[in-house]
Amino acid sequence: MNAPETTDKQPSTRVLVFACRWCALVGADAAGRKKTELPASFRVIPVECASMVEPDSVLRALASGADGVAVMGCHLGGCRFNDANHVAVKRMEALGDLLDTVGIGRGRLLLSFGTAHEGHEFAEVLGNFLRELGQLPELTPWRKTLLNLPAFR
Repeated sequence: MNAPETTDKQPSTRVLVFACRWCALVGADAAGRKKTELPASFRVIPVECASMVEPDSVLRALASGADGVAVMGCHLGGCRFNDANHVAVKRMEALGDLLDTVGIGRGRLLLSFGTAHEGHEFAEVLGNFLRELGQLPELTPWRKTLLNLPAFR
């Protein structure tokens, strides 16, 4: 049996998705049930609300091998937790500023809002994010820097 061929192609872009269980997670499930074409290189972590995603969780994901992180929640104004997703917006905008400041770039962070019945939109948003990540430089040189942040020691 021949050994598999090696190529110089960049490995598959990996994305970690923090998905609100009330909207984005239901949308992801709907996309799967409808057999909507989805990339295989993403993983979903259900969260009660997008506002519960802490910036250090995003940084840890990037340091641990994710090329990008998506935080997906309910439409603004449609949150089950009294507009808590507005907290997510402020928190992720500040994290985006930090990512820009240290040279990683906010392009590795996606904040998206939708409703449960928008499975097609989940697939489209995720596909677009993966394509954008594929255009960015390799994150590997930054992983050690991320792991050396005080929050990770």
